[in-house]
Amino acid sequence: MRGKLVAVLSGLTAALVTLVLAAGTASGATGPVPPTTPYPVVPVDPAVCQAEQIRVDQAKLRHDQAIARYQRVLRMYQQGAANAQELRDARKAADEAALALNNARYAQARCQNDAANPADRNCVDLALELNRLLDELAITRDLEAITKANAEAAEAAWRSGALDVEEYERIRTEYELAKLQTKLIEQLVADQRARIAAAGCRDVDRPTPTPTPSGPAPTVSPSPSGPPSPSGSPSPSGPPSPSGPAPTSVAPSGGPQTPAPTRTVVQPSGPALP
Repeated sequence: MRGKLVAVLSGLTAALVTLVLAAGTASGATGPVPPTTPYPVVPVDPAVCQAEQIRVDQAKLRHDQAIARYQRVLRMYQQGAANAQELRDARKAADEAALALNNARYAQARCQNDAANPADRNCVDLALELNRLLDELAITRDLEAITKANAEAAEAAWRSGALDVEEYERIRTEYELAKLQTKLIEQLVADQRARIAAAGCRDVDRPTPTPTPSGPAPTVSPSPSGPPSPSGSPSPSGPPSPSGPAPTSVAPSGGPQTPAPTRTVVQPSGPALP
């Protein structure tokens, strides 16, 4: 009888470990929200905005460290050596580091734009602030999801007597503040769009990347008057860009580089967390 009981408990333990590993993999599939490249891109003059470049370098180092720690905690969580709270804390730290890096990059881009003083300076400044807020909103929503998971875990611990009421109320207040922060950033985005409309600026949103076409490669047929050309291939096109001269990206090292591919961060109400 004792041997059968041990076998049953061993089976339950194995099943629990399997569930924990699956949950860890699922939570790691989304992970922290990555930082972005400021939009619109701005011409770079390495002779100006040097203090802003140093702040970018500092924020980049802190973000790299936060991501490295998150990856270590995630591996430990998947192996059962770290708990869900530790994983959420590491993810929160990575989100906060990404937010700081975004803000530093946007400050550098605005400094470069103001120093260059182009004809469309005002519209570029307005567009930079709009996209900074939109990038912040994606991170803010993830931080809200993390605090929600913390509050749910705290409530369960409080009801079981494993957490005192003061700590539970502190964690619950963090969740309520996170919800209000999301609401605040959404309002700031709406206010910024109103300013942009009043100023008559256009093409202020980060373009959606053009999807890669699927299917077989286009056939090539000979042309009677010249070399072969693709049949039925569409004419090249690209995403809209703000008015003014073609910009270059703000390079982390202070020198010019070609624009990085833009991307749109789509963030729902918050990914599932352990």
